[in-house]
Amino acid sequence: MKAFRFPFERIREWRGQQLEIEEARLQRLFAERNALRARRAELDRQRLAEEQALRAPAVAQAEELAALDAFARYVIAEKKRLGEAEAECEGRIAAQQAVVIEARRRVELLDRLKEKQLSEWRREFDREQENLAGELFLAKWRPLQAAVQPPSMDRICPWAKPASSEHR
Repeated sequence: MKAFRFPFERIREWRGQQLEIEEARLQRLFAERNALRARRAELDRQRLAEEQALRAPAVAQAEELAALDAFARYVIAEKKRLGEAEAECEGRIAAQQAVVIEARRRVELLDRLKEKQLSEWRREFDREQENLAGELFLAKWRPLQAAVQPPSMDRICPWAKPASSEHR
């Protein structure tokens, strides 16, 4: 019997590669979102550090207060921009997750088909092996059976004839 060969193996491999590519894209989007979140957190830390530095001396200069106010407005505007970018990134993540799910479904579909065909091939292989074993047994058994057969009554007692149905 021929060895098992899945006819769609190259397609399955190609779809597996597509799945890996789509998962990598999703990971890049997660990294982008995390970078946006980290940047927002860094802006908050910088603003807090500037406010604390300004409060340390007893008297704050007007220029320092104006710079802190400008920085606070910049932080607010930048956080808003980063929030919008993060929301847009979340939308791309959701879309990419759908693409990954579909790619995974396609690979799993081919995996299930391969498993089903392999199971059928194994069943047929086992059936063929069983038939072959039966034929080999019979091929060995027939010559043995002929050699071991008991002699007929004619050879043992040539004068003893089986009773015929005529005398009855």
